Amino acid sequence: MKTVKICLIIVMIFLVSLEVLHSNQPDVIIRSPRNGDLWLGQKTVRFSLRNVEEDLVQKVEVYVDGKLIKEFQNPPYSFGFNFGDDPKNRELKVVVRGANEKIITSRGINSSRMDDFQEVDVSQVVVPVVVTDRRGNYIDGLAEVDFSLTVDGKPHPITYFSRSGKSNFHMVLLIDISSSMKDKIVRVKEAARIFLEQLMTKSDNAIIVFFNHEVLEDTDFTNDVSELVGSLAVAFPFGATALYDAVAYCVRLLKGIPGQNIIVLFSDGEDNSSYIDPYTLMKRVERSNAVVYAIGRKTVESNGDKYQELLGQISTSSGGVTFFLDDPEEIKKVYQKIRTDIKAKYILQFSPSDQKHLNRFHKIQVRVKDKKYNVRTIKGFYY
Repeated sequence: MKTVKICLIIVMIFLVSLEVLHSNQPDVIIRSPRNGDLWLGQKTVRFSLRNVEEDLVQKVEVYVDGKLIKEFQNPPYSFGFNFGDDPKNRELKVVVRGANEKIITSRGINSSRMDDFQEVDVSQVVVPVVVTDRRGNYIDGLAEVDFSLTVDGKPHPITYFSRSGKSNFHMVLLIDISSSMKDKIVRVKEAARIFLEQLMTKSDNAIIVFFNHEVLEDTDFTNDVSELVGSLAVAFPFGATALYDAVAYCVRLLKGIPGQNIIVLFSDGEDNSSYIDPYTLMKRVERSNAVVYAIGRKTVESNGDKYQELLGQISTSSGGVTFFLDDPEEIKKVYQKIRTDIKAKYILQFSPSDQKHLNRFHKIQVRVKDKKYNVRTIKGFYY
């Protein structure tokens, strides 16, 4: 027994020694862009050196996809770089060189793979559609023959059709629990409970996700409403607001799930701690197969126009709706409107046929025969 204990102690000492040795090794800490994000447009490349004597550094090189784009002789290590609008796989590498071009240390990171953002099953594209009259009243009872679909301006056959109120869904109920929610969270939880109980059926699945400066989830997708309602009790407001990160997380959570996917977001304030930028977030939402309903606060202390504009863009690009509240008491009515909107949807489905233009955005347009009706749906899909 003593021998076993001695062996365990020796192993622990060895592991601790390895950890200490590793922590003292020269390294590069890349702070921006983030590993695993989609790098598009103008971004700040920022990094620092750890356990590296500056006197020994002759130069620091930065490569994108194997091409040298920047050299430094001294810190700070920060500059702007345009990654372009093509959402392809990218590699960023930092190489620290000493005397005689000897590499002291290096570090490489990669953007997310394109496959991670082709959220739509390319064999079947799901198109949720809401039809209303000029007064905003929902139109039900339409048949498949009442609809026409075009992809990139060309007529396309519909392979599947579901009447309004007949389609099932996967839904993420995304709730802000930052410190600004302290006086609202009780009312928001109660409204969420009623929303779930009135909306969910045994054929639907949902998950509740909370966010402050982090993204938190307590359950997996389930059709058990009591389990979902129970998870509402674990939320206590504190911290900052990572709104963009939370929406991006939910988009990824729904990745690869066929059928109708929905994100219902409630946040009472603008983002102040996300890693992801608004431009990247919008690209992710556009690529997703999720319809986003966003609920926000009508008045915010600073930068309110930008906050409200972004929520509106997220919803519009996904075929959803944005609501802004003056009073948290209104959230019950808003949840009711969202529930009605979800149940009013028609589901169209089709198989993409364009094999010549892969990895690009394809525009979708849905029309109904009666031209006095309004149609709301997704803007397109990536294939």
